[in-house]
Amino acid sequence: MKGWFLFGTFFLAASLLGACAPFSQDIMRRVDPTLTFTEVQKDPQRYLGKVVLWGGVIVETENRKDETLFKVMQTELDFEKRPVNRDRSTGRFIVRAAGFLDPAIYVAGREITVAGEVAGKEGLPLGGITYTYPVILAKEIRLWEKQVAVPYGYSPWFWGPYPYGYYRYPYWGYPPYYW
Repeated sequence: MKGWFLFGTFFLAASLLGACAPFSQDIMRRVDPTLTFTEVQKDPQRYLGKVVLWGGVIVETENRKDETLFKVMQTELDFEKRPVNRDRSTGRFIVRAAGFLDPAIYVAGREITVAGEVAGKEGLPLGGITYTYPVILAKEIRLWEKQVAVPYGYSPWFWGPYPYGYYRYPYWGYPPYYW
C-alpha cells in the first residue's frame, strides 16, 4: 500500500510540474542558454540555426501572406521565462511565426516569450535610422496573460471588498488617501 501511495504522489507531482512548464522539453533541450541577446545582436549570421529563448514586449505586429511578424523589445526573463523589468532593454528583435496570428490578440504592449532558431538579420526603419534586427523563426510562442495590480494592503478575505477596509475607519482612522 505504501509503495502505491509513493508512486501516486510522485506521478502527481511530476504531472503538475510538467503542466506548469511554458515550453516543451524538446525545445528546452535544444535551447543554448549560453547565448545572450547581446552576442547574437552583434553578429546574427554567426549563430544561424542556433535555438534561443528570448522574451520581451511586443512593439508591433504585422501579418504577411504566409507568416506573422512581431517586433519585440527584448527584456530579461524570470525563472518562469516571463519577461521582467520592462524599463530595461538591450535592443529589439523580430519574430517570424508561420501562419496567421491575430493582431488584436498579439497587440503592442503584451508580454511574449519565444523559443526559436536564429535566422539572420533584417534592417528596417526605426524613427530616422535603419535598425538591424536579429530575426528568430518561432518554434514555440508563449503570450503571457496581463497582470492586474492589486493595491498595497488589500486583502478581500480580511478587510472586505474595499481597499484598506471599509469597516475599520471608526477604529483606526481614515485611509491615507483621505489626507
